[in-house]
Order: sequence, then C-alpha cells, then structure tokens
Amino acid sequence: MNLRHLNTMNYHFLIVLILSASVGFFGCAERDEELASPGSTVKADEALKNAESSLESAGILMKFDDPGQLAEPEKLVPDLISLARSDKQKNLEDAISQLNIVIAELEQNASPAPSLSMAPVGSISDRAMVHFYLGLSYLLDALSRLLISDDPEETFIIRFHPELNPDQWFEFGISDKVEARINATRDPLEYPLAFAIKERQAIIDAVNLISDAEVKPKSPSIQPQSTSVNRPPYTNSALWHFEKAIALFSQYNPDIKEALDDFNYHIDKLESLLNKDSSRWGFIYTPASWR
Repeated sequence: MNLRHLNTMNYHFLIVLILSASVGFFGCAERDEELASPGSTVKADEALKNAESSLESAGILMKFDDPGQLAEPEKLVPDLISLARSDKQKNLEDAISQLNIVIAELEQNASPAPSLSMAPVGSISDRAMVHFYLGLSYLLDALSRLLISDDPEETFIIRFHPELNPDQWFEFGISDKVEARINATRDPLEYPLAFAIKERQAIIDAVNLISDAEVKPKSPSIQPQSTSVNRPPYTNSALWHFEKAIALFSQYNPDIKEALDDFNYHIDKLESLLNKDSSRWGFIYTPASWR
C-alpha cells in the first residue's frame, strides 16, 4: 500500500476517533447536567430553586435540606410590616406557582407502570416540607393582600408576636376610624361600605387563601362578591397544606409534627378571628366543605 495513502487513512481515522470521543464526552456532560437529586426530578429541582429565590425575596429563608428548622416554624414568619408591598405579594405568588410544580413532581408515581408501584417519587420528609412552605406562602400572601389594600391609611391591624403572647400569636383588627364608620352606619347590610373596594376584595381573598372559606357581603348590591384567587397558581389554602404537612410529618418526625400542630393551631385561631370579624362587618362566611 502506498505510504502517503496509508498516512492519509490514519489521519482520517484519527479525526473520526477524536470527533466520536468529543461527542461522547459532551453527551455525558449533558446527561450529567440533567441528573436529578435523589428522590426528585430535574423539573422539581429547577422549580425548587426558583421557589427558594422567590421566598428569599419575600423575606423567608427556606432551608429545604434541613427539616429541623421546622421545630420552631414561627421563626420563619418575617416581619409582617415588610409584606405591605406589592412586590412581596408577587414573590409569594411566584413561590406558590413553583412549589406547586415541585409537589406535583414529588407526588407522582415513581414507577412508569402504575400497577407495579404506588410509591411517590419524593420522600415523606421532602413532600412534608413542600406542603409546609406552600401553606406558609398562602398565609403570608393573604396577610400581604390585607396590608397592601389599606394604603395610604391604615385599616387593618395585623401583628404577630408569639414571644409576647404564647396563647395568641396573631393580633387582628381594624383601625378606630373604620370601626367608627361601621358604628355610625344604621343598616347592618351597609357595614361593608366602611371599607374601600380594594379592602373588601382583600378580606374576601385573605379568608379564601387561609382556609378555602367563602366570604362575601350580605347585600348583593355591594361589590365585590367573589374571590379573585380562584385561578392558577391558587388551588388550595394555607390550612389545607398545613394539614397535609402535619399528616406526613406524623410518619416521619413526631417532634416536628407536634411543633406544626401548635403552629397550625394559631393559624386556625387567626382564621377564627377573620370569620368572627367579617361576619360582624356585614359579610356572609361559608366554611370550606373539607373542614
């Protein structure tokens, strides 16, 4: 065989070998980048990263890999005054959207054949953590809407001080000025008119976000009459997700389950205050069917 021809063949073979190796290398790199965390999916990992960013922007430092922080869940609640901004409410809405993706991924069947296994992709602790943070996001979104709605004059008084009052973590009420307007109104059906339209909408939305309850003015002539959070990403409520988290943690960590029971108890008391007050302010309160 001609030597020049042999060298040419060797050269072409070497080029093909290098290109094949390169394709294999980059193919492996691409596959490595797509590897999901154990007990998760690529889609869930990406959504969780986005959710963590949104929650941090809202003032919540989420540590998904540390369930122990939920031993004192009240410490995760930021200063409520900081939530009186529309960008904070948007951060919470974005977090809910991303966490919905995470929980949908983690709760899907791990087996491609449903008949083979009914075990979900995610672990008990991971799913419990996502439900807790969804509940917290719903709760803070609700409070943010109330605090935003009364700008520039304060209408809603909302405070959170578990260290000062172990029996009543939340304080909720309205300003003396609005209370005076209600007291000066002769017809109870007109009580909701003491609130601005945006404030009435915030009351309706907040109750719905916290407990799935339906609230509307008793008088059909007073608007609005329905919630504005009956759309994606809102599908459940704070208490619904907290109940899910408690049920899962009862299988995983009884101490955290007990801490969340206590936390949930105080959220339930806040919801009772909203129920009592909205009824006093001329609204009809209808609890969720699942409660």
